[in-house]
Amino acid sequence: MALPDDIEMVQGHVRLGRQHISQQRERITELERLQLPTSKALEVLDLFESMQDLHERHLSRLLAKREERGLDARHRVEA
Repeated sequence: MALPDDIEMVQGHVRLGRQHISQQRERITELERLQLPTSKALEVLDLFESMQDLHERHLSRLLAKREERGLDARHRVEA
């Protein structure tokens, strides 16, 4: 898979992860409002947040690689 495709895929993961985290927080708020147990929902939220951190770090690495390749390409052209 080409770097731009990888970036696009991981950006989708980041967007979807943000949605999942937001929805899970809403579920927790509703459980609290109903005075129902939240421990499992909080565990899932923690898992979602951990995965989100991994996706965001992966995206950062890909974007840095794209920038590095852009700089390398410019240096080759100038040389």
